[in-house]
Amino acid sequence: MLDQLGWTREQARAFLDRWEKMQSQADRGDPVQRGEFERAVRSLGLRPDGVRSSRDVPADVKGGQSEGRRSRPPSDYREQFKAYTQGTAGE
Repeated sequence: MLDQLGWTREQARAFLDRWEKMQSQADRGDPVQRGEFERAVRSLGLRPDGVRSSRDVPADVKGGQSEGRRSRPPSDYREQFKAYTQGTAGE
């Protein structure tokens, strides 16, 4: 990984030290430090601790929300949709 990043071991250690320091400051309860840490985490495409995706929630906690969003088909296609759903349901 160091080769891919073009870093030395010392640079990687310094990077980790900075992140650990930033996280420990954010954990102390200072809202400014916490906000800066969360922005930095999001900039990496990650989620801060405590923020979970609905995919991370166990199915029994979702309350029936595990299915996709359902909406009515456009009125132009309503009859075709009805025929399709009846045909696939074996009715």
